Order: sequence, then C-alpha cells, then structure tokens
Amino acid sequence: MSELTEDTNLTGQSEIEFCEEINDFEDNAPAPRGFAGLLKDAPQGSTAVANGLSQQLIYQINLITPNALVSFDDLNVELGNAAYPFVPPEGKEGLRKAIEARGTKLVVNSAYRTIAQQFLLYNWRGNNSNPVAKPGTSNHQSGLALDINDRSGWLQFLQPQGWQPLAGDPPHVDYKGGGAKDLRQATILAFQVLWNKNNPNDKLTEDGAYGNETGKRLGMSPAVGFEKAPWDDQPRLLRLSRPRMEGSDVAKLQEMLKAAGIDVGVDGEFGPGTDKAVKAFQAQKSLVADGIVGPSTLAAMA
Repeated sequence: MSELTEDTNLTGQSEIEFCEEINDFEDNAPAPRGFAGLLKDAPQGSTAVANGLSQQLIYQINLITPNALVSFDDLNVELGNAAYPFVPPEGKEGLRKAIEARGTKLVVNSAYRTIAQQFLLYNWRGNNSNPVAKPGTSNHQSGLALDINDRSGWLQFLQPQGWQPLAGDPPHVDYKGGGAKDLRQATILAFQVLWNKNNPNDKLTEDGAYGNETGKRLGMSPAVGFEKAPWDDQPRLLRLSRPRMEGSDVAKLQEMLKAAGIDVGVDGEFGPGTDKAVKAFQAQKSLVADGIVGPSTLAAMA
C-alpha cells in the first residue's frame, strides 16, 4: 500500500491554552488503570491513561534527536499527576540552579505533553469553555514549557537561567536559553515512525506534519503502546521514576528477575517492588545496588 499524504499542516502554528484550567482538570481527574483499548476510546480522566504510549513517544523522540529530552525528576520538584518531567539538558541545568538558589521545592503541574496526551485533551475538552490547542500546536509539545506554582515568586530565579514567562498564561514559563529547540515537529514524527514500524501495510508519510491521516491513526493507536516498541533494538535504562516506567521491557525485566529467584510481580510497571527486586539482584551479583537497570545488570541476567 502506498504511503498516505497529509493535507493539513499545523506544526508551524501555536495556540495559547488556559493552562490553569487544564491542570485543574488533570489533577482532579481519575487515572484509569488497565485500559487496553484504542486511544480514541480512552475513558475521560487523566491523560495518564496513555502512559504506555506516551513513554514510547518520548523514547522515540530521543532516537530521532539524541538527548533532546532529559528527565528532571531527580531535582527537588513535585510533579502533577500527568506531568512528564522532560526538558533539554540545558533547561534542566537552569532548573537545577534556580531551585538551588531559592532553596525550596518547585511544584510543576505540567511539563512535556506528548501528542497522545494532547489528542485526549483536545477530544475531551476542545468544545468546552476551556480551549485546548490542536495536537501539534501546543507549546507543551515543544519540550520547552512548564506550568508551575507561584510563578511570580520563581521568576527572579528562573529568568537568569533562560526560563521566561508567557504573557496571559499565569503558571506558564518557556525555556528560551541556550540549547532550546522546538520539538513539536519531532513529537509528530516520532508517532509517525512508531506507527509505520507497527503498521507496514498502512504507512504514513514521515514528515512531522499533523494532518487528518496522522490524527486518524493516532486515535487508532493502543493507549498502552505499540507491540513493537522503540526500545526493542536500543534498550532504555530502567529505574524507578515519575511517572513510573511501564512497557514490554519492564515486563521482560520482571520475568528475568523471577527466573533468577528474586520475588517480584510481573505487571509491566517499574514500581517500588521492582526497584527493591533489582537492588536485591544487583547486590547478589556484587554490582552497585542502585536500582538502575543498564548494560551491566542486563548482562548479569543473561
């Protein structure tokens, strides 16, 4: 089957959303667990319902643009229910310096938002009094945006580090310092690549443009993520994180731990129990018991 051609390109546009209302919606929405259906059929609630697919998209972006997004969940931050703590490396360093300078915890209500999350929000909230940007246009998909508590109190610490306020949107700041790169096109391309890898007979044009065909296929994608994951060929580091890692690689890790005689459940989610099990295995093998599953730990399991 020939590749489909897009007829609409929204990537170059940007729409300002009412972030406070979106964050309130996310914080108060239930987070359905175990939904194995298509994204378009996901029950209304937290966009964390698509955590599996969102994690695949984030990983795929870093395969397309290496080290484009790094996690800042190891900083002194409190994260919203569906906030993916990813920014450019330089943006993270700026956050670190700002947090150290103020000496208090930074409350982040929203950060990087995957195109799967934006699809859900747009479908659920697009016709309400609270406008939600079309997928591909929200600056939360740029990898440069944060919504934070007490923005006015933080600005004197954030602005010298390249983080600037967005006028008309009280909680919002954007990173405009060194290394800033808008990833909205990359987040669309990441989905197109994943779709094509899993649907070789129904390919999309890999152009980073969000049109009708890409939107249709996004809705037809499994909320838990595709069977062929981006980490199948290039394994990711597995660890206890916020949000928790989940996917086929976590389930495989848990199965290997069980085979090694370590007591752990096999649910595909890297939670505290899996962290404890990994550390027990690492200690058993005289490895650094840090709970991080990288090449050395995987080799010891082989």
